[in-house]
Amino acid sequence: MMIEIRIVSRGGQGGVTGAKMLAYAGHLDGKFVQAIPKYGAERKGAPIYADVRISNTHVKTHAPVITANTHSWIVLEPSLIQTIPLSNLTSGTLIVINSQQYPESFKSKENLKIGKVDAVKIARECGLIKSGTEMVSTIMLGAWVKATNIVSLDSLKEAVKHQFGKGKLTDANIQSVELAYSQFEFMK
Repeated sequence: MMIEIRIVSRGGQGGVTGAKMLAYAGHLDGKFVQAIPKYGAERKGAPIYADVRISNTHVKTHAPVITANTHSWIVLEPSLIQTIPLSNLTSGTLIVINSQQYPESFKSKENLKIGKVDAVKIARECGLIKSGTEMVSTIMLGAWVKATNIVSLDSLKEAVKHQFGKGKLTDANIQSVELAYSQFEFMK
């Protein structure tokens, strides 16, 4: 079975890097993967997305994820929740949001699996701030791993090490992944 994930972020927040790390973590778990960044005329701060496919068999599709088929949405910033076409999602679609609370628009979406983690708080605790912006992509991946168990936490941590090398930045990102994994919660 192939799982399709869309990461929604703003340019400069690490959404594309997060897609690459998630794909690499899937690869480390022996799965077939694909990271599909959407590049174009985006500028820092503009809404962007990156797609990831993870499968137990060879991935033959080489196109952006189709909204209706998306297994999971990972939303790095609460203001981008409105970009999710909620009415087009199939029952059981997972949405992992960076938020202190659940948006009102989600209260009536009983057919969706919705979870949250306060990634901004975790980023501040771990010192993941760059140019005044909290870097939350690895944090959100930790929450997604907890929600799905599709990729192992150990593989995600190895992907973080692969992306950032050795040093304080890597240590902070691994700590943030672990915190997100432990603090993620589903909407009740």
